[in-house]
Amino acid sequence: MPPISAVTVGGPAPEPGTPWALRRARPEDLGPIAEAELALFPGEAWSPAQLAEEIAHPSRDYVVAAEGEDAAGPLLGYAGIMVAGDVADLHTIGTLRPGVGIGRALLRWCEEVAVVRRAERMLLEVREDNDRARTFYTRAGYVEIGRRPGYYRLPDRTVDALVMERRLRA
Repeated sequence: MPPISAVTVGGPAPEPGTPWALRRARPEDLGPIAEAELALFPGEAWSPAQLAEEIAHPSRDYVVAAEGEDAAGPLLGYAGIMVAGDVADLHTIGTLRPGVGIGRALLRWCEEVAVVRRAERMLLEVREDNDRARTFYTRAGYVEIGRRPGYYRLPDRTVDALVMERRLRA
């Protein structure tokens, strides 16, 4: 695995002829990530202050997918984890161009970083009504291990969170 600060060239181009890559999130990514949060998670998006704290926190690892071989172009996606002891928590993952491998690359980066940081398993919460995300995580090897009733508080209702886990080491 390359060092976790390295740029990793991504897979299929989001647009024909447009390369993309992953790199560690930087403070200047805050604006584009906050905009993406609002677009992807209306009613439950993290505030810019929360995102800034997450990106700067020493026990968090955030990655962005962006256009260009150096990942210097427009934001295509982002993800972040927290590692505590032998457990990693996937805090967030979002892609602005689903279906081209960005989400898989972001999740794989998070898992690799978690292993480097000595995590043995990754946990995440996913909305019960988000069939696409549930399928994505199941295909990636995650299994449901619990439920958090009313975890997501939307303006008009609450939605349960399904807690999922994947072993990262045998």
